[in-house]
Amino acid sequence: MTELKVKNGTFYVLEVNSEDWIFDNERSAIVSLKTIISEGRVHVDPEKVNILEVKIGANWQIKAIPWSKVAIELLKGGDKDV
Repeated sequence: MTELKVKNGTFYVLEVNSEDWIFDNERSAIVSLKTIISEGRVHVDPEKVNILEVKIGANWQIKAIPWSKVAIELLKGGDKDV
């Protein structure tokens, strides 16, 4: 079994096609997406890719990270500061 400790009540979900990965920060999800695409591990349907921010607590909130923000992070380059 794999565990992920939720820091500050927030985690991130990377959805690619019908597969999901969970991360403890947004940058890690973005770097993972870049790795998945650059390594060609799966054919990526652009219509089926999302990075979601999930806030837990009394009232859970789920929101998609805007693609403009993802693009800026990708343009910064590299996988530093993950």
